[in-house]
Amino acid sequence: MRLRLTALLFVFAGLTLGHPMSSHAQGPGDVDEPGRWRFTVAPYLLFPYMDGSLTVRGIEVDVNAEPGDIFDKLQFGAMLYLEASNGTWGISLDGLYMDLEQTGERLELLTARMKQGAVELVGYRRVAEWAEVLLGGRLNVLSGSLVGEGGIIDAKDDKVFFDPFVGARLQVPNTWKWRLALRGDLGGFGVGSDFAWQIYPLVGYRFSRLFEVAIAYRWIDMDYKTGSAGEEFRYNMTIFGPEVGLLFHF
Repeated sequence: MRLRLTALLFVFAGLTLGHPMSSHAQGPGDVDEPGRWRFTVAPYLLFPYMDGSLTVRGIEVDVNAEPGDIFDKLQFGAMLYLEASNGTWGISLDGLYMDLEQTGERLELLTARMKQGAVELVGYRRVAEWAEVLLGGRLNVLSGSLVGEGGIIDAKDDKVFFDPFVGARLQVPNTWKWRLALRGDLGGFGVGSDFAWQIYPLVGYRFSRLFEVAIAYRWIDMDYKTGSAGEEFRYNMTIFGPEVGLLFHF
């Protein structure tokens, strides 16, 4: 089954990838205190497109879905981003979970049911006013099943794997109100996925010291496979789409 997603959904994924969702810009009333730790809490929503393939027990199905298709069949989804930073060092945690189903394109009598979750931990080091390097890892949890007519489960499998990654986050120096950022990372390296990548541009507007709204577009690609012949499991997915987040800074 061919499914291309980069909404990991993680609508993940990547799970899907530092995260430009956080801001180091100061709001009104902030005091410039070197080394002071600041925190960001950001629930967000991804409107994903899915394009790729899912193979369960050697049965492959192609899937191509738009946000309307996904939300129509979405059973449950949740996304939350947390970050702490002192201006030089930072750490973030990004979590996503999605439970959905989609009719396969190649084998139209089969319905693909996917449960996808990811928890991403990232460390940052600022190397310039406008740039940070990052090192992190993403724990992915995948559950895939193919269900035929009459509710017969033709195949089902669950996988848990870890993808290390490296990357960078760039941000245009700005006033406290507007923010333009870009994050990218590469990972997998055969540890979990054969290869995984993410690109994530973002524009944010800060209404006050506490509150910011951000609009982003995320691309996440993951190619994970294990087993062979009739036992092969493969998740070859690109997830992509717009994302809206509410950021609370304190």
